[in-house]
Amino acid sequence: MSFTITDFLISIPITAILIFAIILLYKRAKTFPTPMGCLLGCVIMFWFVLCFVGGCSARRQAKAEAHLAKIKLVSTGEIIKVPKADLVGTDSMFRDGKHVYKNDTGRDLVEYMVKYTKDGNDLNNKIYGHVISPDQYFYWYDDDESYRMFESPPASTRIVRRGRNIRSHPIESTYLTFLDYIENVPDYVTVVTFFKAE
Repeated sequence: MSFTITDFLISIPITAILIFAIILLYKRAKTFPTPMGCLLGCVIMFWFVLCFVGGCSARRQAKAEAHLAKIKLVSTGEIIKVPKADLVGTDSMFRDGKHVYKNDTGRDLVEYMVKYTKDGNDLNNKIYGHVISPDQYFYWYDDDESYRMFESPPASTRIVRRGRNIRSHPIESTYLTFLDYIENVPDYVTVVTFFKAE
C-alpha cells in the first residue's frame, strides 16, 4: 500500500490524540510505562492509524476513479483518464477494457498482421490492414512481443511455442501484428478503411 502526504498529515494528530488518551488512562491507574515501551507503542499505534487512513483514502480514490477509463496515448505512452460517459456508440466497448490506446498522432495509422512460417514471411496470402484514424480508440497488446509498433516486418522471425505440452503438435507458423503510419506500410498490405458509425 502506498501512502500520500495527506495520509501522514491526517494520521499524526489522530495518533497524538490516542496517545494522550492512553497517557491519561495510565495516570488514572497510577502506573507508568517504560520509555522504550512508550516509544514502541507510539510507533505501532502510528502505523495502525496510518494504514487505516491510507486504506480509507485508497477506497475513496478507487470509488472516484470507477467512472474513468484508462487510455494510453500512442505518441507519448502517457496514460490519461477519460470519463466512461464520453465513450459512446462504438467507443463504448472501450469503457472497461485494458490495453486501450488512442491515436493522438494526428495522422492515420494502419494495423496489419503478417504470417510467418519456417521459411520466413508468408506473403502469398493477401494481407489486409485497417486504418486507425486520428482520435480513434483501439486495442493494442503492448505486453505481447508479437505486437510491434512503428517497426517494419522482418523477413523472418523465431516461431515460439506458447503451450505447456512441448511434445504435442509442432508449430508451423506464427503471426506478428504491426502498427505504423499509413505511408510506412509495405506495398504488399492492402489498406482498408472502416467507416466509423457515430
